Amino acid sequence: MTQPRVFVRGVGAITALGANWPASLAALAAGRSAIGQVAGFDVTGFPSTAGAEIDGFTHTGDRRLALARIAAREAWQGAGVDVAPERLGIFLGAESGRAPFSTLHGLTRGAGGGARFDHARFGVKAAALVAEFDASIISPAAVTSALALEYGAHGPAVTISLACASGASAIAEAARAIRLGVCDVALCGGVGADVDPMMLAGFGRVGALSARGVSCPFDVRRDGFVVGEGAAMVVLALERGSASVELAGEGRSLDAHHLTAPDPQGDGAMRAMRSALAAAGLDAVDYIQAHGTSTPLNDAVESMALRRVLGASLDAAHVSSVKGALGHWIAGAGALGFLCAHAALVHGIVLPTANLVQPDPACALPHVIGEAVRANVNAALVNAFAFGGANCSLVARRCA
Repeated sequence: MTQPRVFVRGVGAITALGANWPASLAALAAGRSAIGQVAGFDVTGFPSTAGAEIDGFTHTGDRRLALARIAAREAWQGAGVDVAPERLGIFLGAESGRAPFSTLHGLTRGAGGGARFDHARFGVKAAALVAEFDASIISPAAVTSALALEYGAHGPAVTISLACASGASAIAEAARAIRLGVCDVALCGGVGADVDPMMLAGFGRVGALSARGVSCPFDVRRDGFVVGEGAAMVVLALERGSASVELAGEGRSLDAHHLTAPDPQGDGAMRAMRSALAAAGLDAVDYIQAHGTSTPLNDAVESMALRRVLGASLDAAHVSSVKGALGHWIAGAGALGFLCAHAALVHGIVLPTANLVQPDPACALPHVIGEAVRANVNAALVNAFAFGGANCSLVARRCA
């Protein structure tokens, strides 16, 4: 039985290169990178001091929500949909929020800061800080709930927290909900607010970040990723309207191999890609927006997996990763990748991989280097592969 089609009605984003998606796309197409020394807080002594932060972005409360609202508004306004509240769903990739770093620092000093833990002093100091740990700020589900309230969505409200696969998985689950008849329209995507002291410290401690502060996916010089921040949102719908792109296939899998390392044979990645391609009825695509984190092992494994899945057809395609320009958004990464694929399908703009100069022979792919190229793209593949081994691949194509 033919499954219902799912159309892309609107897209929106805020990035470190632009306050909306058209501005961001133009900067990305020119080969610009937003990665530089973090200026929002003191990075002295951190294992990596670089990030792609949004300059001058001010907000109150949860930074994730502030970013997501901007991207959602752009996508929603562009979609032009009319849907009953009970037929509208919200699907978002988001990690836990964080209280201000000053609050965390205050807690560390609350017990006196000496060799002995002063329980009485901590009880007093901690009480004054507890309000800054409100669930509306730190809950993974808080952003989804706020968007559901803002858009009057009475359908499913789903938060997916699967590290780097969160945003792509949210889009995949939104499409599946529409095909199953659970909702007619879905506002979906991902948000990452990861230029943060805790993220720099945590990812630095496990050796995932670039000590040089440069994200150069697939390059021989790559030594880790760089954190970034932003939001990317999509409106999917059962009705085509004026859409020229449809989400044709989704695939999700789990490596079940290691917390931070991918299956060295790329088994989980291949299963996700093959599932998405099979659902779309395709065995080749014109463009791949790769996961491409700029970590030595992940880039090599993804390259191998792409070659095994697409075979000789890969040589006729284009491959790039947006993380060289905007860093790694973690929960928002896959959604940002989907917007890059959407741009290739709608505008014929195939984005380059920023900072890729010397492709690693272990990553022998048809890379786009320097500036964007123009190409006739009819089908595109988006990959998002996460810590914990969660994988998600999406296939989008131009509507017939």
